[in-house]
Amino acid sequence: MLLRWFSLVGLGAIGAAFFSAGHAAEKPSSPQCPSLASLQIASSRISLPTRGAWISSAAMSEPGDPNGAFCKVTGEIRPQDLRASPIRFQINLPAHWNRKAVHFGGGGYDGALVNALSGQFLGEHDAHPLSLGYVTFGSDSGHQTAPSDPNPAAFSLNSEDLVNFGGAQLKKVHDVALVVVRQYYGAAPRRIYFYGNSQGGHEGLTATQRWPQDYDGVVAIHPAYDLTALQLSGLLLGQALYDAPGAWISPQKLSFLASSIMRKCDELDGLKDGIISNTEACHTAFSVESLRCEDGNDTGEECLSDAQIGTVHVFDSAIIFGFRLQGGVTGFARWPLLDGAFADFSRFGLGAKPIPDTPPGLKDAFIYFMADQLVRFMVMRDPQYNSLRFEPGEHIPQLLRLSNVVDASNPNLDAFRRRGGKLFLMHGTVDMAIPPGNTIAYYKSLEQRYGTVALHSFARFYVAPGFGHGDGSFVASWNSLSALDAWVDQGTEPSNQIITDTSATSSGRSRPLCEYPAWPKYLGAGDPNRASSFRCAHEP
Repeated sequence: MLLRWFSLVGLGAIGAAFFSAGHAAEKPSSPQCPSLASLQIASSRISLPTRGAWISSAAMSEPGDPNGAFCKVTGEIRPQDLRASPIRFQINLPAHWNRKAVHFGGGGYDGALVNALSGQFLGEHDAHPLSLGYVTFGSDSGHQTAPSDPNPAAFSLNSEDLVNFGGAQLKKVHDVALVVVRQYYGAAPRRIYFYGNSQGGHEGLTATQRWPQDYDGVVAIHPAYDLTALQLSGLLLGQALYDAPGAWISPQKLSFLASSIMRKCDELDGLKDGIISNTEACHTAFSVESLRCEDGNDTGEECLSDAQIGTVHVFDSAIIFGFRLQGGVTGFARWPLLDGAFADFSRFGLGAKPIPDTPPGLKDAFIYFMADQLVRFMVMRDPQYNSLRFEPGEHIPQLLRLSNVVDASNPNLDAFRRRGGKLFLMHGTVDMAIPPGNTIAYYKSLEQRYGTVALHSFARFYVAPGFGHGDGSFVASWNSLSALDAWVDQGTEPSNQIITDTSATSSGRSRPLCEYPAWPKYLGAGDPNRASSFRCAHEP
């Protein structure tokens, strides 16, 4: 279902454990895991307002569990508002602890418990962080949404639930997890990392900006950090698709467009492999006008009408709002429709029919469905509102209030940097749930604040060609946590990062993961399925 893919897809495999002298594994001070089930946590031990927390269950894993022996702890943080939902959490305490912890983020509009039992986007031979000795924990962000619920943002009609979703739950769960860890092991973690993609990546950037002292490192993959701007963009694109007669683009035409772009641009990186790595050159080489139907009228699935070409141009253009959101955001990036998106199957298409449901459903354009949720429930706070009629300029006060609650667009990471925190950002070139240009915009705001050299000392940004939002022509795994831990704990700077394709059709091929704005260029010789046959190029 819709919410689950945000939790389950993305990039960033979690790799080998990092043990060295002085990092010996720790055993719990008490072997009595079930005794934690009686633990009550006073509100005074949680930095943000709650009515305290309680542990609902604590039990050891079954023998033979792939993560080894660990104590699985579940519980709830009580809201102040009796009408609000509790924050449900899970904390996993390994029998042999490496004195480190990983806080895992959620996905979509959250609403599903992140059990933190398995690493996200692992390679075939990569172990889960829990099995490597990390304490792992996650939450549902403060509400529960059934997989079949057509309104995943309806929870936000309750103000405390919205504030929790907007980031407060991260601090609350972090504080509770530390209480439990200290109770079990008699010590606090030496290192705490945050790992998330999509909404989880958004949560990772929220952590660096609001609670920088709590985390030593963050991995943020295709982060939805400026949720308000993202959904305003999706709304505008939905209006472009559905408001003008003939502007909607069918799945068949999307496939035709994608294959036409691939024929023109695939070999611009030196290799015909179904991946467009040199996207800048592709924008010069390909013109959507070359696909125009005769006389501009829609005459079949293998051409685009003038109205449809107009829709493509809207997707391919940056948006300026005319007002500022949190962090100084004034607009939104173009979407990668002309960069190779939809060359392979995607869950994030433009819908199955030219007239959307009211309100939109899962058969309508994904970006419009998600935008409609924010407009109806978070901005207008009216489940009956027709979002196709929404004009952002008429609701600036509401948008600013929401943005200040849920967004994480601030480039000020001074406190995170001073405490030695390290940040990995990563995005795929064909992400049609959150466009890569959005993360590029945030990275550029960091460059403007810190300068390239200073920024490089604590943050790295990588772009993966052909990778989407867990889909695409290159479904990448990346040993990100291992590299982050080495950087934080040993001062080993990340270099020569490699991603491996886990897709069913091309599993096992690898590419260098290049730092933005570089891209992998084939050397002209060598095994095209090995990263060593490529270099990170900067030329257009």
